[in-house]
Amino acid sequence: MAASEQSKDVLSRYQQLIATAALSADSGQHAAIISLQQLTDRLAEAGYLNAGKAGFRSRLNSLFSKQHHQPQGLYLHGGVGRGKTMLMDLFHDSLPSGVSQRFHFHDFMMSAHELIASARKAGAKDAIDMAANQMIAGGRIICFDEMEVRDIADAMILKRLFDSLWARKMVLVATSNRHPRSLYLNGLHRDRFVPFIDRLEAVNSIQKIDDGMDWRQQALDGISTLHHSSDKNIDRHLDDIFATVAGHKEQHAEQIIVAGRRLNFDRISGDIADCSFEQLCAQPLAAADYLAIADRFAGIILRNIPLLDDQLQNEARRFMWLVDALYDRGRFLIASAAAPIDQLYTGQQWGFEFSRTSSRLTQMSHLEQRLEQPE
Repeated sequence: MAASEQSKDVLSRYQQLIATAALSADSGQHAAIISLQQLTDRLAEAGYLNAGKAGFRSRLNSLFSKQHHQPQGLYLHGGVGRGKTMLMDLFHDSLPSGVSQRFHFHDFMMSAHELIASARKAGAKDAIDMAANQMIAGGRIICFDEMEVRDIADAMILKRLFDSLWARKMVLVATSNRHPRSLYLNGLHRDRFVPFIDRLEAVNSIQKIDDGMDWRQQALDGISTLHHSSDKNIDRHLDDIFATVAGHKEQHAEQIIVAGRRLNFDRISGDIADCSFEQLCAQPLAAADYLAIADRFAGIILRNIPLLDDQLQNEARRFMWLVDALYDRGRFLIASAAAPIDQLYTGQQWGFEFSRTSSRLTQMSHLEQRLEQPE
């Protein structure tokens, strides 16, 4: 595909969404789209967008030849609800198949740890290099949504892993709520992480999506946190809410790895998951697992929370952990339940502890608190 043809795709798709009123004009998003279009031009000129037309060996030789310049990537950061995921999807979907990969950053790092562990088990001389070879095989344009480093295990391997990927001609396109200098802020041994930030800034253009309308908050306006499940139309109502808060993106199933276990999510759209209480709270998960889930999703639609009594004390405990994790990460929860918040727990085991859960659910019903991201 010619560069002149391909370079129009991202911008024209965005303009079409504006023209059909699927999106409203936003100057910060428009500036980001222009940058993504310019990146697409650079990728086309460097031969990255033709890679899907040849076999793997030909692609490898082509991209490692001296005539191909490795374009600078793009790191977009901005506040909650500014459309970063939507922009990332527009860019990724505009590229020819086979040249790019799109991940939620948390999922990518979970996969990276698995690949590195497998390489070590297989006796690889350099497990990180072997993992990088496997990761890059799906396409050298790698798109990360919601880049956020909270785990010391991630922080300690990032520089070596990404140096290996950049050595293999990776071009990174990332979105984040944070400027690179704020990644892993106040984390353990952060001084060892700073060289990764230096490299990240050196090989990527860093661009802020200017402050503006919080489109997700606007979509959530007037939506209550808990809906009574006795309503015969509650499932259809939650379907509508799910479509609205996810921006009517295509729905798909996804499997994520949590502490070595694989969790199946049947309905994901963008960064929103739609699942049942049974799926999330009847499985033997721990508090750390729910933090991992909260890292993956910006919000959760949770269906059919039953009355929680001492017969369901384990499920009640997991629900408390889920609420704590979502609250801690500044995520939102919209749910159907058998009773209002203050009547949801009828047992004795967690009576005192559940009072905090009730308080947090009440606070999360206020949008300005529910969507606030910790600095």
